[in-house]
Amino acid sequence: GPPLKFDVSLPLSSIDRFAREAVDLVGKHAPDALPVLFGHIGEGNLHLNVLRCASDRELYEPMMDLIARCGGNVSSEHGVGTRKRPYLGMSREPADIAAMRAVKSALDPSGYLNAAVLFD
Repeated sequence: GPPLKFDVSLPLSSIDRFAREAVDLVGKHAPDALPVLFGHIGEGNLHLNVLRCASDRELYEPMMDLIARCGGNVSSEHGVGTRKRPYLGMSREPADIAAMRAVKSALDPSGYLNAAVLFD
């Protein structure tokens, strides 16, 4: 099937820890899968693709927890969308989310654009 993809931004000081622990997490929750880490490492923007992952059910939430523990953002370059929406609070303060809602409301008062993608 398709790879399970994580688009992460991290403090540079956390990249080594994240890489080691992410590989360990994949081995624990999806032992037949192959983790592939690449991206703009010098900027802290990483892509973790997990190949041959039969089910993301057991791996997704622990990986999001690891990203948060490493001081990272659950979405770096490719947006939050519906999949990562429940985890936005792990990497954004309530004031940040309130500001995002205010901008969305100001630019789209009827809620027509990307309805229920980031905010309900």
